[in-house]
Amino acid sequence: MTQKSAARITRDYCDSVLSEKIVAGKHIKLACERHLRDLETAGDRGFYYSEVAAQHIVDFFEKFLRHSKGEWAGQPFKLQPWQIFLLAVEFGWLRIADKLRRFRVSWNEFPRKNGKSTLSAGKGLYLLTADAEAGAEVYTAATKRDQAKIIWSEAARMVKSSPYLSKLVTAHHSSLSIAMFSSKFEPLGADSNTMDGLNVHGGLIDEIHAHRSRGVYDLLETATVARRQPLIDITTTAGSDRHSIAYELHDYAQKILEGILEDDTFFAIVAAADNADDWRLE
Repeated sequence: MTQKSAARITRDYCDSVLSEKIVAGKHIKLACERHLRDLETAGDRGFYYSEVAAQHIVDFFEKFLRHSKGEWAGQPFKLQPWQIFLLAVEFGWLRIADKLRRFRVSWNEFPRKNGKSTLSAGKGLYLLTADAEAGAEVYTAATKRDQAKIIWSEAARMVKSSPYLSKLVTAHHSSLSIAMFSSKFEPLGADSNTMDGLNVHGGLIDEIHAHRSRGVYDLLETATVARRQPLIDITTTAGSDRHSIAYELHDYAQKILEGILEDDTFFAIVAAADNADDWRLE
């Protein structure tokens, strides 16, 4: 388990990024600045940072989840500071009025081989099992069901390797369920006939840059209206199509971080080299 609190690690990470002890691009710095600024000002807009909520999701990852593949298979998670920052900020901010989660859409843009699917699968399991939502419906979604099953399959392996979750969650061929709470976690594809009648608590969209239309995103977003604190969590690498839902959301995320737009319900983190960087320098 982590020695320092999630809130303290998050603060230290921000300080290290902004002092350049940790090398980071412009938009990571802006994400840190946004969090620190919100600690001072977000109360005026009806939000507060709950160290308890931040700690809760970090503890969930480190206590109940196990790596499922490779040399670390079966080993508990040891989150890196940047991962703790991401989780603690996304899930730690709440609304003062009702103590429900502030962020309703989360944009997570990272280069390949940074464990995006693993983080997304863990978030999905948290939304299924630990978010105090009876009848939770959590979905991984993509243009094709096989793509949607990548994150779902990672979550299924995590359940199998976790002594706690394997007792709570029942794994079927294409569904994880908790019968006592009528909750489920399933993969969805736009190429299937299962996209209607959804009541989405958590929607996990993987590699949205490959989506040729905004249909999947719009369907999930509109299917959250009956939920108290739904989350659409988007995890992607960078794309090249400037006429896509991915570029629209990428641009929106950057403008929020740059202060051009204000949206207190949209969490954004964009890990990328800056335009002036030398790509040959590791």
